[in-house]
Amino acid sequence: MFENIVGHQKQKDILTRALSSGNISHAYLFFGNSGIGKYALAKEFAKELLHTDNVDNHPDFKVISKIEDKKDILVEQIRKELIDDVYVVPAAGDRKVYIINDAESLNIASQNTLLKTLEEPPKYITIILVASNISAFLTTILSRVNQIPFEGISNQELKTYIYEKYNTSLSDNIVDYLDGSIGKAIDLIENNTQEKLIAVDELYTCIKEQNVIKAMKKAQEISFAQDDTLDYLEYILYKNNAYSCVKIVENAKNRLKFNGNYDIIIDSMLLRLIDSIKED
Repeated sequence: MFENIVGHQKQKDILTRALSSGNISHAYLFFGNSGIGKYALAKEFAKELLHTDNVDNHPDFKVISKIEDKKDILVEQIRKELIDDVYVVPAAGDRKVYIINDAESLNIASQNTLLKTLEEPPKYITIILVASNISAFLTTILSRVNQIPFEGISNQELKTYIYEKYNTSLSDNIVDYLDGSIGKAIDLIENNTQEKLIAVDELYTCIKEQNVIKAMKKAQEISFAQDDTLDYLEYILYKNNAYSCVKIVENAKNRLKFNGNYDIIIDSMLLRLIDSIKED
């Protein structure tokens, strides 16, 4: 059971015991950092509850997510996709399952609308809230759900998964940076970002050696227009206790956001980093 999910053995054990005993809660809250597998486990749990391998096409399964151009999951969406549907008996079995993804996007009005269903749920429903930020919820919501905290998977589990799936090895620095997020690791590989981060590692070596020419040449191989490379550079500097250098990178990120001259900003950042690295 849950063989497709990497790590999270404690969470899988909790859900396995619930399934074995038949003591299924009407509502769960899976919470923890983004990209660590909460949603994937929620879907696998739904498969077990509905006795199907094709949960996406099951008539008694529904995923509710924030609409792309909306800031929040609104009351109207909760009413239409959940409240108006929960009292319709299951079409294919004895249970209906709803996953509310990015559930921290539920605004106060939406949470209050959901609250009545959590207080008086039909016996055949299970609602799974998947969220990164537990502090976004009303205490009345938290008191009516079974809370299951998630942490990132171990570095070794992450390395093994990526190697087996993509035949690719991740450096220790990159694995540490991913902080147990399998979602971020998959994005890294599938978006061909790993080589950029390796180049940032090499750039840090040039900065540490205070080699201006090598640093400038290496920086030309890296696109800093997207935050991921600068975020990673910040991480490497912080990891190596170069705290004043982190502030320099943060300043460069802010200047780029206001459409400053790219070459001037990056060259200035590198020179300041090389000048400051010895102080840290």
